[in-house]
Amino acid sequence: MRPNSSDDPGLRAILGGTEIPTAYKIGYVLNFYREPSFRAIEMEFGLTRPEIVILLALHFREGITASEFCEFSGHLKAGVSRAVIVLEKKALIRRQTDPRDSRRQLLFLTEAGRALYARYIPVLQAREAAMLACLSAAERRQLDGLLDKLAAHVPAWAGVSEL
Repeated sequence: MRPNSSDDPGLRAILGGTEIPTAYKIGYVLNFYREPSFRAIEMEFGLTRPEIVILLALHFREGITASEFCEFSGHLKAGVSRAVIVLEKKALIRRQTDPRDSRRQLLFLTEAGRALYARYIPVLQAREAAMLACLSAAERRQLDGLLDKLAAHVPAWAGVSEL
């Protein structure tokens, strides 16, 4: 059984004691959401992480290019390019030349891609519900609003190179 982090003063000190407390806490929460979820999907459905997130994006908005996905998501082009090739070989997506620009390849889900997405999204939804269970409805709305605000601010700072 995993110890409760709220009972571990050493862990509390790490979460609040780093020089980057907000980013560290966001990463901590996200890792415990994403890692077990994506591992389960990888094991059960044979999808890699880039493949999972590409299908998530295409379920919401089809007809984007791999480059547009990279710009939006921050994923590296090489990994996304490989994932697109594999997803197409698995017949989960299809590429179509953009009628306005023959250099661009638009990505679309196939019926098989939609069906697979429908099989794994409940895993992610259940994990999200478990993650948010400690929050009241009002706290969830507040968190959602704050995350929307942070997400809208990403373009202002994401391209800044600090190193």
